[in-house]
Amino acid sequence: CGACEPECPNTAIYQGGVEWEFNGTTSPAINAEIFYIVPEKCTECVGFFDQEACAAVCPVDCCVPDPARPETEEQLLARAKELHPGETFDENFPSRFKENAGGGAASADEAPAAAAAAAPVAAAAPAAVAAPGRIEKAVKPAYKPKTPEGPKDFTGELKEDFDDLLLRLQRPPGGTTGFLTGLVAMLGMPILGALPDGTKRTLQDVVANRMFFSAAGATGLNVFHNFILYPVLFAVAGVVAFGGNIWTLGFEDYLLYGVTVASLETMWRLRGSMFGGVPVEDSNLGPAFYGPFLLPVAAPIVSLLSHGHESGTIAFDGFYDGQFDEKRDRERRYGEVYRIQDIGRGYLVQLEFPQQLPQTALKDELGLSDDMPDYDYDLALTNGSFVVRGTVVDPLVRKIASGAPSFPPDFTTRIPLEAPVEGFKHRYRDQEKVLEVLLVKRS
Repeated sequence: CGACEPECPNTAIYQGGVEWEFNGTTSPAINAEIFYIVPEKCTECVGFFDQEACAAVCPVDCCVPDPARPETEEQLLARAKELHPGETFDENFPSRFKENAGGGAASADEAPAAAAAAAPVAAAAPAAVAAPGRIEKAVKPAYKPKTPEGPKDFTGELKEDFDDLLLRLQRPPGGTTGFLTGLVAMLGMPILGALPDGTKRTLQDVVANRMFFSAAGATGLNVFHNFILYPVLFAVAGVVAFGGNIWTLGFEDYLLYGVTVASLETMWRLRGSMFGGVPVEDSNLGPAFYGPFLLPVAAPIVSLLSHGHESGTIAFDGFYDGQFDEKRDRERRYGEVYRIQDIGRGYLVQLEFPQQLPQTALKDELGLSDDMPDYDYDLALTNGSFVVRGTVVDPLVRKIASGAPSFPPDFTTRIPLEAPVEGFKHRYRDQEKVLEVLLVKRS
């Protein structure tokens, strides 16, 4: 029943299967099935009580002595002093050996050894020399949450490799519209790369083919473009300043001014990658000095290209920002954090599963970590929609869900599709807890 465990002044009693620890050294459990007592840490309560506390509270007399390990009061008191170096034991210390203590006197020959859950168990314990130091608490084995068994395959799922299918769906269709759209974006990259990071990321997504446009590639071309543009502009200013005479002493300084401005701008725009070690694809690719002035011209282009592009209730691009994680994770538990992109010949769906357990006292009581175990999920194409059903499979986490607010143990997300779909392919990125699904439009 475990009633004895909290009564022990030496933390010598452990649940079956739990490793015991003393002075930083961990030893295997003496018994895997029942509570056991570590003889090297048991003092038979000498120095603390006038009887063995475990035996006093045991309702069925399971805390019994081990006749193979008789110990005297002096031995047990010496062990108590080693286990509790900060305690002072005067001559009137409690002891079951003292006369009239615990129902009568006991001789040294009758002294039982360390009380144990079962005599054979205590007898099997290896002998050890106790060293002074703090008493260690029981070491609970790390809980391993239950996770879904993979890999998973669903009705309507294609056999093609995910990356190969993505590349095929992103290729321009046979008509001229998709090709011309991509060609315009590609030719405009040196100028479009001057736009703010968010606008470039949006263009990258709606073009949906990095052979034609990418935020990083456009930024790089614009940086090269500005190393030509700025010196030319400063050269023009120098011509005006010197009355058209470019051979005047000091004219070359204007060229240097242009290169300097381009260098400073580049360091500012790529500061995350150049000074922070952030990969270019993940860093904030800032605008050129004149980039914000291009927004009124770029907005209609982005709007035109964005036809058919839609997102879930929370923009997927913002997940990597460090703000509002708690709110976003709450929305993830309802399956509402997703994004769907029209990539030409299909759709790309990205849905995030919860990443953190909600903060509850029950989580600590059950010994669970902050990380949310992987969900099980089911995917289906139903009546023109793509349906994702998520399920918490770990029983302890489901127990938390029953009492924690804003934490349903299951969710169903129905994503309507504009065009008919003939099949899909999915993959789960367990590190990020992101489900990615490619939906192939019906030809």
